[in-house]
Amino acid sequence: MPSVYDIYERKNYRNRIPLAQSVSFEVEVRETNLHIQARTDLGPKAKDSVFRYRYQIEEYLRQHPAFRETASPIQIYASAPEIVRYCDLSSRSTGVAPMSCMSGAIADFVGRDLASDSPNLIVSSGGDSFVKCAFPLDVYLYAKGSPFHERLILALPSYQKSFGISTLVPGKGVNAVTVVSRSACWASAFAKDIGDRLSAGEGLASVLKRADAYSDVGSIILIAGKTIVLGGDMVLRSVNGSSPEWPGND
Repeated sequence: MPSVYDIYERKNYRNRIPLAQSVSFEVEVRETNLHIQARTDLGPKAKDSVFRYRYQIEEYLRQHPAFRETASPIQIYASAPEIVRYCDLSSRSTGVAPMSCMSGAIADFVGRDLASDSPNLIVSSGGDSFVKCAFPLDVYLYAKGSPFHERLILALPSYQKSFGISTLVPGKGVNAVTVVSRSACWASAFAKDIGDRLSAGEGLASVLKRADAYSDVGSIILIAGKTIVLGGDMVLRSVNGSSPEWPGND
């Protein structure tokens, strides 16, 4: 049985998102491991932020363990802290377990706390990243086991608001599901739903049709071996600068 302090499953992987004119540092508290890129080393403030949110989550789970154990959204209590309510809202967009969004929520909430100290900022909690950047970014996509692992670049334009990127490794032949959405928490929920459905044997056409109905998804990239399936508006290129034209692209 996992410790009560292990509030979610750590994703031991992340996309590589170089941020110019920034310093990189890590913050680790139990299974929470954040890789942060900011204008200056904000490690102490970030660690305080992680401790604060983890305390809120842990206390809620002690009082209401069903929230941790449920495989689908459940009724939450009025006393739930904001970060728990945020996970609940994100999970209801797809029906996935609310705790599956918690890694992304921590990235979002820590990112929000640090945003005033750095004009450009990336907070990555494993495969879930909070991004605030005034210039275009290149995301080197994680897909270990595929020949395209870190060989594909998702070129993102500058956005006025922060947003989120989530990559899930569902297994069973699917190397990675990457989603860009309004926040890391929301992106995590969408990626989890897509990954779970593919792992359960649901057909690709059915999964993509469902994903088309996601109003809060900007981009979806599925990588399975040598096959790439794309959804949404995006610019994808290989590390040599060319546009990929492999079978499986939509």
